[in-house]
Amino acid sequence: MSIDEILTASQVASLLQVHPRTVYKLVNQGSIPGKKFGGGWRFSKREIMQMISPQAPAGGPQSDDLEGR
Repeated sequence: MSIDEILTASQVASLLQVHPRTVYKLVNQGSIPGKKFGGGWRFSKREIMQMISPQAPAGGPQSDDLEGR
């Protein structure tokens, strides 16, 4: 997978090891970046990886946001 890839909500859920419903919850809260195209959400793998990297700025999802697995 290239870091410039566009991911579906299911792919993001697998990457973050959370349930897909948690991904929808987080994107609707503005905790993770995503764009709605047609009837589904799409995510930049680069943005998701930056968000979860140790150098990511504060403001990403909190650990209790990810407990909805």
